[in-house]
This record gives sequence, structure tokens and C-alpha cells, in this order.
Amino acid sequence: MHLLMTNKTFKLSIIVLFFAGFAVLAPGVSRVTANSGGPPSSRTGAPGEPTCATSNCHVSFPLNSGPGTLSITGLPATYAPNQEIVVTVTLNQTNRQLYGFEATALDAQNKKAGELSATEPARTQKITGVVSGGLREYIEHNFAGTSPNGANQGSWTFKWKAPAQSIGPVTFYVAGNAANGSGTELGDYIYTKTATIQPAPALTPFASVSAASFALNGSLTPDGIVAGFGAGLSTNVAQASALPLPTTLDGTSVLVNGVAAPLFFVSPGQINYLIPTATANGTATITVQRNGVDTAQGTATIESVAPALFSANANGQGVAAAVLLRRRNGVDTFEPVAQFNAAANRFDPIPIDLGPATDIVVLLAFGTGFRTASQTAVSATVGGTASTFVATAPVGGFAGLDQANILIPNSLAGRNGLVDVVFMAAGKTANTVQLFIK
Repeated sequence: MHLLMTNKTFKLSIIVLFFAGFAVLAPGVSRVTANSGGPPSSRTGAPGEPTCATSNCHVSFPLNSGPGTLSITGLPATYAPNQEIVVTVTLNQTNRQLYGFEATALDAQNKKAGELSATEPARTQKITGVVSGGLREYIEHNFAGTSPNGANQGSWTFKWKAPAQSIGPVTFYVAGNAANGSGTELGDYIYTKTATIQPAPALTPFASVSAASFALNGSLTPDGIVAGFGAGLSTNVAQASALPLPTTLDGTSVLVNGVAAPLFFVSPGQINYLIPTATANGTATITVQRNGVDTAQGTATIESVAPALFSANANGQGVAAAVLLRRRNGVDTFEPVAQFNAAANRFDPIPIDLGPATDIVVLLAFGTGFRTASQTAVSATVGGTASTFVATAPVGGFAGLDQANILIPNSLAGRNGLVDVVFMAAGKTANTVQLFIK
């Protein structure tokens, strides 16, 4: 591995290099040149490659016999398809003037693995080489990259992008040169280092539905509340305790088209989260990560409006998750529409007395996915009768929660049974919930 010479010997070395092309070598003597702009390709010590300590150049000391250390940092234990990883190579040794390196990444068949890119062009460069008929990529120092950039060390950073699909274990092979700066290939120490990362386990399915309706194959909306289901999504049960919602709970995060989603709740089998505000309409890729590693993935259709109503039993069916607002003689009161049945472990509807025709009874139904709908594009029927007043708005202080105010027609008085509440927004119909009208 060939490095930049010191200023003291620079002029003399240039003269030597100029005349090197005219030199006649004695039998058995190999000519060497100073490639301070970077070593030749294929000198990492990877399978099929020599190192500069074994290829008639820096041969003063045996390979890895010096007091220095060569390290590879930044590699996780596993990689995911198309994951981009920043890798740092550092060579430490005292009393050295110059440092250099070369690195490559190979699969178990010793073929090029993934893509290397030079993210530090002031100190590194990318080159290619052919070994055993196969193309390999290398990142190495450039002319300026031989200068120390720390106390008794040279350090270089580059990026590795994983293949689009798992190819098994990937090994990084690195060779480094701690040089004395004499302008010759004598007195330099050569080191090698390897590091292997494994492919991440296959991603498990992750299905996302509206947390209100639980409708399969339904659309989701920006700022809509979502329930996602899978396996191994977290280690523990954790929930958010305040606004703004966190994007990580128990080491678990959810990415919607690469953007971190606010989280309400995580458990090993379910995550409740909010679709990020700026999510575009169309098919979205939703990925669950554990400690930064992809573990589960699915897709969902995003639309501007996708109305859904919560039910008291949190399954999108039966009695509505709502309260009544009753205005009688100018006085407003609030009434429940459901009560908990401990014996049956469920919420049952409370019979609603609509009262005299002068009473104004409004259902305040809670849902998600319709906050952006125009007020002229919302409607509802109760018991098959069209409501003459419907208005919607986001609920302040509750992330993603929307409210639909639906006037209950007094003509329904005397039904003495369950009635369906059917709400529509922007031409889309929400899941049906119910009330009990006396």
C-alpha cells in the first residue's frame, strides 16, 4: 500500500519517479512506485487478493505484526434490503506520518456485495478491480486522505448500501498502512481486519386498519388513527402519556413511506399509531422497526377522507362511542348512550328518550378520518331517516380524533329498539354504529 511522501523528500522523490521509466532493473529485482493517490485495487487480503505486505512492496514487517490497531465501526449486527450504512475505518499507531486503507465488501461466494460509495471525497475514492474474473468495488484513501486526521491516527468514512434482497452474510475486508513517510516502501506496517454482518430475519406481515372501524382493506387518512397488527412488534406493552406523541415506544417505531409515525400504544401484537400529516395519497409502505432494524412491513391505501366511527366496544360495531347533547328550554345537558355490562364484559346501549318535540337532541359521535371533509359533503341517517343537521370538526387536545354532530330526528320517538347510524363524508360511508331509541 503506497502513501504520500513527506515534504523533506518530495523533490527528490519526484526526480526518482520521473526517471523510473528509464531505469534498467537488475535480474530478480522488482521495481516499486509511490502510489500516494491510492493503492492498486485488490490489496485488501480478501479471498483471492494479496496485501501490500505480501506483494513485494511494504515488506519490512510481517502482516499485522505492528503495535497499531485497525478497526471497522458503524456496522450493525444485521442488514435489511436496501439499507444504507455509514462505515468508518480507523488506523491507530504512534510515530507514524501517513496512513492509508482499502476496503471491499463480499458475500459468502466472494462476490461483490451491495454498493460502496465515497461520502468523504476529500479523503477517499472509489475504484474497481477484477479478481478471479469477478468485478469488485473498493473504497480507499486518495492523495489528501493519507494525512492524519486525529492523534496518531488516520480515519475514513464511507457508505455501504445493502442489496435489494438478502444475499446471506456479508464480510468487509480492510487493509491499512501505517507509514513512516520516508518516501520509500520500507519501514511501513500493514494491517488487515474483517467484519461480518448477517441478513436481518425476513419481515413479518403488518396489517393496518382504521382504529375506529377495523374495516379490512379500508383506506386510511393523514392524521387518522390506525391499529396495526403483527407478531413480535415490541417486547413490552407501552403507551404514550402526553402530547406531542412520541415516535418511539419500547424501542419500536413505525415508518410510513419512510416518515416516523406518532405512536399511541405498542405491544407484541398491536401498535396504535397516527398516519403522518404529509403522507401522500396512494399506496403507502408501512414498516415496523425494532431498535432501528426493520422487523415487519405492510401496505395501505391513503386517501384524503376515509370516515370511520368508534364504537363503545372498540370493534367498529354495535353501540356508538358517543354522548348526547340535549337542549331543553335553552339549557344544555350531556347524557351517555352506553353503559358497561360487567357480567357480559361489554358495553350495552342505554335507551334514549327523545322527549318532547321541542327538545333538540344531538349525537356527538367520535371517529377518525374525516376532519378534512367539506361541511357541505357530510350527511347522516339515523334509523333510515335523514338528519337535517350534520357538522364535523377535529377534537381539540386529542391527536387524530374527529367528531360528527348529528341531529337525531324527533320523528324516531317510539321506535323502542336499536337504530342504525350511517354517516357519510365526501361520498364515502363510514362503518355503521347503533343507538337504542325508546
